[in-house]
Amino acid sequence: MNHSRAIQPFKNRMELGLHDKVALDNTLLQNWYACGINLTKAAVDSLTTSFLNNPEVIQPEVAGTLSAPGVYIGQFTANPIQDTFFNSTGWTKGQLFVNGYNLGRYWPVAGPQTTLYVPKPYIQEANTVLLIELVGTTQNTVSFINMPSTGFE
Repeated sequence: MNHSRAIQPFKNRMELGLHDKVALDNTLLQNWYACGINLTKAAVDSLTTSFLNNPEVIQPEVAGTLSAPGVYIGQFTANPIQDTFFNSTGWTKGQLFVNGYNLGRYWPVAGPQTTLYVPKPYIQEANTVLLIELVGTTQNTVSFINMPSTGFE
């Protein structure tokens, strides 16, 4: 999302964002448009429910091979219910949702942290996790740990 023009209309009289020809793999794209993605809790809940109710859509990647960008959805149980931390090690760059709550962006190679805080009020006995992976990953599992990590331990 590029809100820079709303904050700073022009910088050195140049518009920011996409404003010229756009290419993919050196092929000029035509008849395309940019649009927003609804990431409200209700929209994320609807997305996860539709994927989980249609299991043939979910094709887990083989561990150790780099996948394409995509949406990864899974479930986990929590006992006891307590604060926890999403460990982004092995994932590349993206956004984390737990039970529909947007918990933040992860980008472990850029840091400074490699974990995202998941507060106890967002955890239930049965939970859904959704990751929007922007680059691709060799992971096909998600892990949660009891302590935060900066990746420098």
